[in-house]
Parts: sequence; structure tokens; C-alpha cells
Amino acid sequence: MYVSIFTSREDYTLRLGTGTYLRPRCDYALWLWNAYELINAKVEYCSNDELMVKYLDAYRGLRWEKSVKLIASLKSEIMRVRNELRRSCVDELICLANRLYEYNRAVNILYDYYRRMSELSPEDLSKLTIALNRYNMPLMSLKAFDKLLLSTNEELKYLTFLSLFNPVAWPSHITMDVKIIPYLNWILMYINEHFIILIMSLNRVYAISDLNININGGRVTINNDYEVRSIMPTHIMTRIESLDGHGLVFIGNWSEHVIDFNMDFKPRDGSIKGLSLDANLSQLIPTIVPPHDYLSIKYSI
Repeated sequence: MYVSIFTSREDYTLRLGTGTYLRPRCDYALWLWNAYELINAKVEYCSNDELMVKYLDAYRGLRWEKSVKLIASLKSEIMRVRNELRRSCVDELICLANRLYEYNRAVNILYDYYRRMSELSPEDLSKLTIALNRYNMPLMSLKAFDKLLLSTNEELKYLTFLSLFNPVAWPSHITMDVKIIPYLNWILMYINEHFIILIMSLNRVYAISDLNININGGRVTINNDYEVRSIMPTHIMTRIESLDGHGLVFIGNWSEHVIDFNMDFKPRDGSIKGLSLDANLSQLIPTIVPPHDYLSIKYSI
């Protein structure tokens, strides 16, 4: 599975925009299972932590089970195993990354790990990054991720970043957590032939994708039947169109410089968004993309 990631932070784009192939790693599955669900990779567990494996298997089964009787049984199993894990967890950071501890207990433990970040291995930094975000500390989570970016484990960096969105696959859609978006403004991810764009516009988060992404906010689904992509030293520009006549132009700027913009075609109608912009194309067409900002133009032809 090939993944490349672009965002408003230049340091992130330089390290993640080159892209890499991600393989299913059973030794990472206990805390990076979300990333594997997003990239649709089947991965087994190869851990001696039988309780955690049992918990994750029950949680996965609960999302796909249709029998009311079996759903009730799985819920009881999850509650039982969770209580056991809270009493005795083999790997504290894995339990935190799966948000198994009560909030009051978790906070001080996380603060202690955060204080000792320089002593942690890349794997433990990955777990801490995810755990901090799961317990509503997105800025601290990104600080931990900054430390992880200094490691040489490329695969772990990509998987950890994907897991920050806590993607969970359900029968009809994929849910995602967007707590880090206000600190990154925009994110464009390519996962094989699929794309996911997450944007912040007027303090509201939107998702644009050819996958059925549910973020409890605005979302747009566009089939990626045709794409033209340009990657510059300061920004990325892509034009995506579907066979039914809907399209998207997206320009993401990660630099400190203004990017000039000139729309070289005239769509029938559409809307345009930026970090501080939400308008109809009939009202205005911006001529620049400010530093670390973006333009997202949804149109019909």
C-alpha cells in the first residue's frame, strides 16, 4: 500500500510527501490498527498480550456484527476485558493509545511520559503520540510526533500520522477524528488510488474524498476518475474530476510565501473554501493562496 501525505507544515511535507510503501506489521497492530483499517490492509496480531488482542477482536466484531444477540454478547465481553486491562496492562502506552484508562488516571501518566520523551524509543513515541491525541491533547501529541520524525523508521512515521485521525472502518463508512486539523489547516493524503483532503474553513472541518469519510461535519464525495497533479517546492496543486461532471481544484501551500493563482477554465458553478474563506464562485475567485493556507474549489462542468 503506497501512501504520501502533504500538509501546511513544511517539515511534515518534506518527510511525508515523498511517500512510502506500508506493509502489514503484526508487531505494530496493537496500537496502529486504525492506520491499517484506513489503508484497508489485513493484519494479524503477533503479541503475547492476549487480553489486548481479545479486546481489539471484540471491538472489530462489534462494528460488523448484525445479530442483536451477538452484539450484546460482544459488548459484555468488551466491558469485561477493559476492566481487566485497567487492572493489569502489559504495555501501559498501548492501553493509553487505545484509550482504555479513565481520563483522570490517564492524564498524569501521560504527563510523565511526555516529560521523558527524549528517553523513549521510536515505538513508544508512536504510542505516546496517539495516546495524547486520544485523550484530547492534540498540540502535545504533535510535539511528540515531531520527536518521532527524527527517527529513521519511515514506516512508523506514516502509520503514526494516519493513526492520529483514529480512522475506524464500519460497514458503510469510515469515521475519523479531526482534533489536530486546527493546528495543521489542511491535509492531503494519497492512499494508493484514493485521496483524502481534510480542511479547516471558518473554524469548521470538512472532508473531501472518494471514500465515504464521516467526520461529524461537512463532507464531499468525489470519484477520482481523472486527476492532474503538480508538486512544487512550495505547494501542491491537483485537479480531480469524476465522470458525472463534478470536480475539485485543490491548492495547498506549506511555505511562508504567497502563491499566485489563476483559474484557467470556467466551471458552470461551484464553491470555494480557504482557511478564512467560504464563498460561491459567482461571488469571487481569489488570485492568491496565503502562506500555509489552501484553496479548495468544488465545481460542476
